[in-house]
Amino acid sequence: MVIFVRNRPRRSGMFGPVRIASALAAWLCLCVFGLAPAAEAAQLREVTERVFPFKPGGELDISSQNGRITVEAWDRPEARIQITRTVRANSESRAAELMKELRADVTVGDGRIEIESQYPKRSESVGIWDVLGQRVTSLNIHYYVQVPADTRLHLETSNGELQVRGTSAALVGQTVNGNVEVTSTSGSVDVSTTNGNVHLVGTRGAAQASTTNGAIEVEIRKLDPGAGVELSTTNGNLTAMLPAELKAQLDAETTNGRVSIGYPIEMVGKSSSKMVRGRIGGGGAVVSLTTTNGNIVVTRVGESRRN
Repeated sequence: MVIFVRNRPRRSGMFGPVRIASALAAWLCLCVFGLAPAAEAAQLREVTERVFPFKPGGELDISSQNGRITVEAWDRPEARIQITRTVRANSESRAAELMKELRADVTVGDGRIEIESQYPKRSESVGIWDVLGQRVTSLNIHYYVQVPADTRLHLETSNGELQVRGTSAALVGQTVNGNVEVTSTSGSVDVSTTNGNVHLVGTRGAAQASTTNGAIEVEIRKLDPGAGVELSTTNGNLTAMLPAELKAQLDAETTNGRVSIGYPIEMVGKSSSKMVRGRIGGGGAVVSLTTTNGNIVVTRVGESRRN
């Protein structure tokens, strides 16, 4: 619909431009809430599953986007892979067509599993009525995988969460626009996200975690002298719950916030409410904590936190 406004002599007071603006606003509201076409989106969901032999000590590599990745340890010499694909399109036929092109390629080699999401090419244009009618094409692949505990993990996705539970080998994980949650692991952890929070709960071992526009909270129950902890965020608080008998070299700094340390610490150099450097328990593991807009709290596992 096109509105033509005829030029007329200006009137004093609140008439004229104000009346035209009001008419335009009323027309827009009518379009959005009264004249928008009814949603005709069609959604399809398919779940597939594979189970096959997979010895302990192997490696799992998942490369995806627009979906969640969850990996759990179990005590079987097997791998179980559950793949959930969802498609939303403006018609059932279009959804079915896209579902055929939305794939998860699984390659099983000697001690290694590689999974890669394959998405159809997006060629259709998106208009205002597609947005208002919720008919914009949406494609997602979610993974739920169970593997032996000592499987090395390399996980990458976007617009989805990363969740890992119970593993004992090295973990490298990355997502964008999603949270990261790692629970009860005993291998090294190296994870990152953008626009999401990071939670490490009950881990044992070296940890490296970073985010932008999110908080980081870690609970590390064991930290060997040779291990290290490096946590950094930009816009968010940072909470580190560390072993009670901690031996560490601590470096904690924030720009717009404060630093609170729940251990006796031998200061090294200058310190302030925004920066603390020193040795805990005589020194040991290197613990580096940095944020820009947020507080930093370091405390013992099991103690209350104060942000």
